[in-house]
Amino acid sequence: MIPRANSLARFLSVNSFDYIVVGAGSAGCAVANRLTENPDTRVLLLEAGGADRSLYIRMPAAIIRAIGNPKIDWCYQAEPDPSRNDRVDLWPAGKTLGGSSSINGMLYVRGAADDFDRWAAEGCPGWSYADVLPFFRRMESSPLGDDRYRGRTGPVRTAALRTTHTLAHTFVQAAVETGLTLNPDYNGASQEGVAYTEVNQQRGRRYNAASAYLHPVRRRRNLVLRTRSACHRLLFRNGRCVGVEYRQGGRLHRAEAAREVILCAGAIASPKLLMLSGVGPAQQLREAGIEVVRDLPGVGANLQEHPEGMVGIDVNVSTYNTEINSWKIVLHGLNWLLFGRGPATSPYPHAVAFIRSTLDEPRPDIQVQLGPYAFSFSEEGVIPYDKPAISAAVNVSYPRSRGSIRLRSADPDAPPIISHALLADDDDMERLIKGCRRVREILNGAAFAPYRIGERLPGPDVQSRDDWREYLRRTAFLGYHPVGTCKMGTDALAVTRPDLSVHGIDGLRVADASVMPSLTSGNTNATAMMIGERAADLIQNSRDGR
Repeated sequence: MIPRANSLARFLSVNSFDYIVVGAGSAGCAVANRLTENPDTRVLLLEAGGADRSLYIRMPAAIIRAIGNPKIDWCYQAEPDPSRNDRVDLWPAGKTLGGSSSINGMLYVRGAADDFDRWAAEGCPGWSYADVLPFFRRMESSPLGDDRYRGRTGPVRTAALRTTHTLAHTFVQAAVETGLTLNPDYNGASQEGVAYTEVNQQRGRRYNAASAYLHPVRRRRNLVLRTRSACHRLLFRNGRCVGVEYRQGGRLHRAEAAREVILCAGAIASPKLLMLSGVGPAQQLREAGIEVVRDLPGVGANLQEHPEGMVGIDVNVSTYNTEINSWKIVLHGLNWLLFGRGPATSPYPHAVAFIRSTLDEPRPDIQVQLGPYAFSFSEEGVIPYDKPAISAAVNVSYPRSRGSIRLRSADPDAPPIISHALLADDDDMERLIKGCRRVREILNGAAFAPYRIGERLPGPDVQSRDDWREYLRRTAFLGYHPVGTCKMGTDALAVTRPDLSVHGIDGLRVADASVMPSLTSGNTNATAMMIGERAADLIQNSRDGR
């Protein structure tokens, strides 16, 4: 058995703080910022990665060089997926300040109001849309939408794209012609309809969580940031989390928390760290030789991901996948550097739609992202297509399939075992087929006639339900939105309470996408930052006795 760390003799240095935040990602940056607004509160923020200075982070179009880059991405690989011909997927996770907000697609999506009301109804009071809206508004600085829904003075900068490809306008026109409503703000009163994208950018550059929450307060005397500091284990004493063990520069360190440790390492690393520390499914921990601190079967369970399929057409105008893979990349780089415009400012989506897979669906259950790109995925990352084409990524918003995160061994440096069958549930497959067929109608619309050469994906031979199933089992991919592995709630699989404290453990909370009991509609980064904001408020209220 690996003993719980409780002896100073094992460590080369010891420091004491009020709070320790593990992970300077989307939620962790928010937590650290808000807690240190009180100058009497001393916070240690640990980040396993380095600074977020890479050009691959700052330049939006360089996302294809960020994902799968081991310098800034953990580059996790899952087990073979039996629902997709044993395909092995890359599961990206940011390994740098800002976490996954430093390598994601930058699309700013809150989720639908119903998503949060469902959380509250299923055992998470305090997380309804009415409860979380003030935190979304507090964190935002957006020129878009209605003041009743949108924030104007928060740290998180959002904006419309600086340069929008002409075929994004065509897609919006075609979508409206086929029955969708033009939505001026899918983060406002309603998600439903087709819209232009809102992104986490400022003047054409990525604006990650570190830009929003961390860099402006780096000089606060009560905030201690330590990068390249990998947390190996949480430390417990008499049922309370009292600190952490971490490695920095080849040296082992111990830090103690007088009040709380807040785990913000993400949906993959947070359950891993809990299990390494003895909190998780007891039998699995014993098999790994880890002493059980708390038997919590839900740690690492309930892993959810958005399954996505691709529909695309070849076109007769230049698209960004060809522009950034030609000699023009020099001109585009200069345009971005000097003016913050052009293809280098572009993430993947230029238009987005939230639609219903069938007319009798009570709410939108499909997200569509239209990009002036064509690409495919491999175990190493994103592979651009070499001809002009556009692609629509079709996303099942509320998948039923579930997976898990488990320990490979008790070695903190060993990657976890990620098991997830993306299309194991027939309902997910059926919704994905219906969504793809609906998008095919849009791309075959009259608005695209002047530009469309022919269908690239899935191709005109894919027509029947069986054709679609075969195509999607071969080509479907992850949304890169893992959540749920430390879910909040009160049921048997709940890891945290609605106040984000870990069941049965004092002095420990989890605040990141892992606490989401179920997926929201669309990209999850905005919700992760909101969770960080909400966590800081819960901690402060607890400290003040409210």
